[in-house]
Formats: sequence, C-alpha cells, structure tokens
Amino acid sequence: MQITTETTVKNILEAYPDAVQVFQKHGVDVPSECDESILNIKLVICDSMCHVDNLDSLIRDLKKFVASK
Repeated sequence: MQITTETTVKNILEAYPDAVQVFQKHGVDVPSECDESILNIKLVICDSMCHVDNLDSLIRDLKKFVASK
C-alpha cells in the first residue's frame, strides 16, 4: 500500500488495523475521536481536523509501519 497525503484513514486501517497505534503515537485516538465521515477524509485534510501536529512525520511513521508488515 502506498501511503500519501491522498490516502484516507479508513484505507489504512482496513488494510492494517494495528496502524491505529501509529495514529495514537501522533496524538490521534482514532477509535474514540474519528467518526465515519472523518475516516473517509484524505490525510491532508484530516491533518487540520484531527490535531495532527506533524503530518509529514505521521506519514513517514505509517510508511515504516506498513513496510514492516
């Protein structure tokens, strides 16, 4: 899976449910903070809605996580 700013949270978590840990590391508790409408939003937009401090860092860590699987 290629993770970019255009990837949705839902796409990532459907393919890699344990990736929720990566989001939590970046301050986003997906299960309790993100409803269905947010899950379908691209990371680039989710960045401003989900108080992600550093989108580039989140994407880098998600890529590392996916590569390790």
